[in-house]
Amino acid sequence: MDSPAEGSEGRLSRQAKDEEEGEGFRRDRGSEDVDEIESQSKPLLAPAETEITVDFDNGETVELPADGLKWWNRPSILILLPPFILYATALGAAAVPRVNMVLTLICQDYLNRKEREARGGDFTPIQLVLGADNPECEIPEIGAQAAKFTLYTHIITGTLSAITSPRLGQYSDRIGRRKILMIGAFGACLCETTLILCLKFPDHISYWWILLASAFEGSVGAFALILAVVHSYASDCTSFAKRSSAFSLFHGFLFLGIAVGPAIGGFAIDKTDDITVVFYGIVCVYLIFITYVLFILPESLSEEKMKLANEKFEEESLKSAGRTRWFDHVLKIVNVFKPLNVLWPEGENLTKVRVNMILLAALDFFMFGIGFGSITVVLLYSKVEFHWTTKFASYYTSMVNAARVVGLFIILPLIGRLFRKKPKPGDPIGGCDSLDTFIIRAALTTEVLGAIFYFIARGTPLFVVGGIVAALGGVGSPTIQSSLTKHSPSNKTGQLLGVIALLHSLARVIGPAAFNGIYAKTAKTYPQAVFIVLIALFMVAWVGSWFVTPHIAVDGVDDEAVERLFAEERGELDESEPLVGRS
Repeated sequence: MDSPAEGSEGRLSRQAKDEEEGEGFRRDRGSEDVDEIESQSKPLLAPAETEITVDFDNGETVELPADGLKWWNRPSILILLPPFILYATALGAAAVPRVNMVLTLICQDYLNRKEREARGGDFTPIQLVLGADNPECEIPEIGAQAAKFTLYTHIITGTLSAITSPRLGQYSDRIGRRKILMIGAFGACLCETTLILCLKFPDHISYWWILLASAFEGSVGAFALILAVVHSYASDCTSFAKRSSAFSLFHGFLFLGIAVGPAIGGFAIDKTDDITVVFYGIVCVYLIFITYVLFILPESLSEEKMKLANEKFEEESLKSAGRTRWFDHVLKIVNVFKPLNVLWPEGENLTKVRVNMILLAALDFFMFGIGFGSITVVLLYSKVEFHWTTKFASYYTSMVNAARVVGLFIILPLIGRLFRKKPKPGDPIGGCDSLDTFIIRAALTTEVLGAIFYFIARGTPLFVVGGIVAALGGVGSPTIQSSLTKHSPSNKTGQLLGVIALLHSLARVIGPAAFNGIYAKTAKTYPQAVFIVLIALFMVAWVGSWFVTPHIAVDGVDDEAVERLFAEERGELDESEPLVGRS
């Protein structure tokens, strides 16, 4: 047996060795993390046949055999991409027909009411073709009513989604990602089915039932939950270093699907003269999505991880049982702001870090809220002012999203390759760099220019140019989110992305409420007022972007984050933490 002195010296020696190795690991990771070009040139996933090599502290090396699973049984983002692209395409295909459907149903109700109020044959009855382009509906009064009704749908969907998304995302830790994906797709399928019933039986089913469709969509988390769970699945089956590349891949294909979807929808409407066929196709896509997830997509979480998550949940439930009142449970459920504390890291001398994180989160909230909130108003405005057909509006939406895809797949990587300086080994990692802040400010500049084109346009060509210019500002959102993660320890990346998803859900309520409300009030008198507000808000965001300080981050390297990286190399890392905020 070693003497106490020898034992103490041994422990000190091992500690010094560990610190030396840890310091070398930090330097290596610092160089690797900032080398984004090199990291994105490597594959996201190792081949299925690759054996895992584990190095133990005593110098022994053991090669573990592969798990023997065929590639189609192995969780992979490549297997998840096909249904996700279908889902994104369905989202894009539904955008314009939904606006046209709401406008037509409200228009028919408006004309029927005018007919009932008319006396002595002063009003000629008009029967609209539901879903078609009806010139009788292209008047400011109906546009204002449609904007107000669309506002109600966004409030219902966004509010319910903000409440349910974090909870369902946390639940995916305990029952698996696949089941939550199917629940989300099933809710979307119920939503589209309700819309079809409103279109097919307008005399028996009021257009107010569309609010029920919004409730179906929001109660299962809507789009925010699907995207968050997709990110969680990607986290489960990609390495820690390559996770950001996986997220970028899904975002790129998301906008690609949204760009292609409206063109497909416009083509189908042009060939059939029936808007209902688009909603039938969307329902079929959701059913294919559910079938694919049920029978083909492998579960990314192991039984052990789900069992551990259930045990932790039961343990936490037992600790709080008996000392929490029932209304405290209710308050905990509806408190959607609790996860935001990740934007206020604890510690001393972190004022600039907190300011940066709050500003970046606010900028992302602004850009998503303004972009999402103005979509419906832009389509309604163009319908009333320029008399766009559903077909042309679909093609316009495709062009705008295609410009966004060009920005994400070509312009943004090209800027990084040409202007981002390649770091030297040992260089510190310090928050977002000067190129990040330049891209954010440039993106906001294009958003301002696009809004100015909207405002001054008195014809279709300039209005379309405005949409394309504004779409190039889409490079700002992924840059902002990437910059946010650079201000936080790596072990909190999932929680931080969850807060972004939560903010997007809230923006889905506030953005449409503001813009649809403004347009509803000014459609008869000065419809361009909404674009003045758009310009002013983007200018505020642009000014705010100049207060973001580059090369600011939490001092030092988080020891827990380093241990997390070591654990991943050893294959011991539990990555079941959901990407949506916990309650």
